[in-house]
Amino acid sequence: MKNIGVFINPSKDKDGSILDTITKKTKEYFQDSCIFTVQSNKDIQSRKEATDCLIVLGGDGTILGATRDLAIPEDIPIFGINIGNLGFLTSVDSKCTDYALQCLKNKRFKYEKRMMLKCNVSCESGVYDNIALNDIVIAKGTLSRMVKYKIFVDNKFYSSFKGDGVIISTPTGSTAYSFSAGGPLIMPSLEIITIVPICSHTPTMRSIIVNGNSTIEIQAESFGEETFLTVDGQKSIKLSKNSKIMVGKNHKSCNLILLDDYDYFNVLRKKILSQDGDW
Repeated sequence: MKNIGVFINPSKDKDGSILDTITKKTKEYFQDSCIFTVQSNKDIQSRKEATDCLIVLGGDGTILGATRDLAIPEDIPIFGINIGNLGFLTSVDSKCTDYALQCLKNKRFKYEKRMMLKCNVSCESGVYDNIALNDIVIAKGTLSRMVKYKIFVDNKFYSSFKGDGVIISTPTGSTAYSFSAGGPLIMPSLEIITIVPICSHTPTMRSIIVNGNSTIEIQAESFGEETFLTVDGQKSIKLSKNSKIMVGKNHKSCNLILLDDYDYFNVLRKKILSQDGDW
């Protein structure tokens, strides 16, 4: 690896000490490489040579934000080092940084592409395009009453139900909000989309898994109540009465670096399924 970028969640490193430590360590292991700090997409795009790896320091939220907001090209793999809480998407915890850098240097890793979603929202305030690694959520406001939702898959009516909302999730997002709402756990390397109702008041409404190339349309009625669309739990748009929401597979995937000894089921047990997981 000749060019390695380092990106950190500023809120988790206000004095810059973590970034400084990791950058110095990376330079020790990659003495002939160019190690540079990334603060925006310009730091990547302005480089004459391709970036071989982006080290992301933070938790799952930092990786979600970096993937979406930095507009990282698919050919730039992300290597996550957890300095956050859950760290399900990251490859290692910060205490294992030396081991992780050794693996990177000795090429003891693999690439895993993760499907992402694209979402187009047309409403009174404008047209919005978003991408998500975890999920797109349409849900009522905090004090609002339940809303009626209609769902179409590939222009065919699937179902309608009353409830708090609906989650459109990737396999990566199956361990996030979808999991809390009763959705299935899905191997993250698959390319499928899950539709999960939130607190459905319609007993027959259940989660459904559809083809990853499907296009999903959601219509929310009873817009006398506040309804919002949220991207990866980080960006929110207030929907209007005539909003049109279309969700499908994004043309670009998220390319993660995982160490050779990465065990998905081991991480799943420790971080998600165990009551003693590190939250």
